[in-house]
Amino acid sequence: MYFLGAVYLTAYYQYFRLDAFSLGFGFAELAMQSLNLLTASAAIVLTAAVLTARHLATGEPVLGRGRVVRAVDRGIRAAARAHLYVVGAGVALLLLWPYIRPYEWSGPALLGIGVLLGQRGRAPDAVAPPGVWSKAVPVFTAGLLVMWALSLATGQLAEDEARETAANLPRRTAVVLLSTARLSLAGPGLTVEDLGSAARYRYRYTGLRRLIERNGRYYLLPVGWNSRTGPTYVIQDSEGIRVELLPGTQHR
Repeated sequence: MYFLGAVYLTAYYQYFRLDAFSLGFGFAELAMQSLNLLTASAAIVLTAAVLTARHLATGEPVLGRGRVVRAVDRGIRAAARAHLYVVGAGVALLLLWPYIRPYEWSGPALLGIGVLLGQRGRAPDAVAPPGVWSKAVPVFTAGLLVMWALSLATGQLAEDEARETAANLPRRTAVVLLSTARLSLAGPGLTVEDLGSAARYRYRYTGLRRLIERNGRYYLLPVGWNSRTGPTYVIQDSEGIRVELLPGTQHR
């Protein structure tokens, strides 16, 4: 959970040109971020994958005597016998890596599944040679490949959600900066007002949206931000700056 949470936050904030580890996330926060991957469809796929992997690893028959259960069992065994084709498909997808975005994760996923299927792809009367190389190394390799696929899929999911955040930026919490001195801020949709020398906070900046706030630092985006040229501002809360948080623009 920590690993996938770190991958998720790294990819998400990298879209906004921020280093997630510089934001000071703790272990528990990183682990909790992995729950972003848990959807109904992901839970179903994960459950099916775990049950299938257990069946392949132990050779235990699938519980139940129904026609559908027997058909699924035969399908798993047929796939195990054809594991080299699965591995070949994974290698082909790796060679096509630049052309299959955003599905790069499918290559290592098929490789890992193929290696795991190969553990049950021998003839029924074949005797597995003893030792580490017959079981531990292939399973360990399959686990690494699956984790690679999960990290790629997690990074893609985080990047997609970052794009959605940028597309709906006006709806996020609006930030008004009041400063005693002029700040070097400029960006699409950002405006500055001079309230006069009589005001304690003379300069007022609007058109900003909060991305995150950590340890007294506000990470802000101008409302017209774009991924190519849009700046990301880091404002340290201090005596010369007052931060006001307001509702963002709500569309009905």
